[in-house]
Amino acid sequence: MPKRFPPLLLPLILITLTGHMAMSGGRVSGSLYALSVGSPELVVGVFMAMFSVLPTLAAMSIGRWVDGIGALPVMRFGVLAVLVGAAVPVLWLSVPALFVMAVLIGFGFNAMSVAGQHTVGAMAQGRSPEQRLRNFGWYALGHSASSAIGPFVSGLLIDHAGFRVAFATMAGFTCVACWLVYKKLGRLPAAAKSEESNDGPPKTRAWHDLLEAPEMRRIYYVSMALACCWDLFIVMLPVLGTRLGFSASIIGTVFSLFAVGTFVSRALMPWLSSRLREWQIMRAALVIIALVFVMLPWANAAIVFMLLGFLFGSAIGFSQPNMLSLLHAAAPAGRGGEALGLRSLVGNGSSVLVPIAFGLAVGPLGVAPLLWAGSALISSALPAAHRGVRHHLR
Repeated sequence: MPKRFPPLLLPLILITLTGHMAMSGGRVSGSLYALSVGSPELVVGVFMAMFSVLPTLAAMSIGRWVDGIGALPVMRFGVLAVLVGAAVPVLWLSVPALFVMAVLIGFGFNAMSVAGQHTVGAMAQGRSPEQRLRNFGWYALGHSASSAIGPFVSGLLIDHAGFRVAFATMAGFTCVACWLVYKKLGRLPAAAKSEESNDGPPKTRAWHDLLEAPEMRRIYYVSMALACCWDLFIVMLPVLGTRLGFSASIIGTVFSLFAVGTFVSRALMPWLSSRLREWQIMRAALVIIALVFVMLPWANAAIVFMLLGFLFGSAIGFSQPNMLSLLHAAAPAGRGGEALGLRSLVGNGSSVLVPIAFGLAVGPLGVAPLLWAGSALISSALPAAHRGVRHHLR
């Protein structure tokens, strides 16, 4: 199979990059603004959770919506919701406005993401697993790039031009995403129809029907473990860095290196896809994450702390394209959007629950036991990944 870059993939990457800037930059700008006006840390925590609350509740509906009416209308609706959300603090800069922004951006980008992932999977129909994984690896680069650029640009603008300019710039990036969605996508490829659609009206299926196949159960369990560990790493990093005596600049550098790690690993995915299968890469990524969590409490040197952040980002970067590729291949025909919606529900639910659980447990237990618990959780997914390797190599 030629290593071809699908023409429609570049607009999708750019849409993800520019659309996600409102979220990655908005989180930083919103948190710093709330603290600057004297809001307690609890308000900041709730603000961060608001990006994920509505996507958690609506994830399955969004997936079914994609299956029912197609990806393009959902993506158009999503980018408009992100644009409105990004504009709110520009027009009304206040703490309540931040909550409105978080809800709209979180919901809108989730709709964009499910529709985009569905489209990338549909592009790969009839193609080799290597091409499918390659496409998902390229697609994920947009998210990695915005995760690194958004916080950096927001921080610079806040320091030199103020909060309103920072929010306005993020809204400007969303305008670019909106233009790309409406002008550059045209018609998107449709995924395969379910067999039931040929015999009459589709039957209503419960979400847990998606878990009937062993491969789907493996995918969702590994996805759950990855989502919990990802959120645990993000929420504990400032706390652990502070307890280890590192400066804010070092902690910020670790965040940046995490984003760089995701970008580098996803850039390598086209090369890896021709040499290894998805579950083989996933098994290696799980081992890296487990080891990083074990070692983090002893990262007393800044360079070690930074290296572990880069390694964790690399493992997470490998995981997302491979999980999306596996999910697309295993999902029942005509239910690809619903399968992505369930994965989104798992990820966003983790983003709500893990920070709250960490906040409740870190005081009495400390950071190290929570990290080791995270290592145990990700290690519990290794048998599933190993079974996936054996199944795919038969």
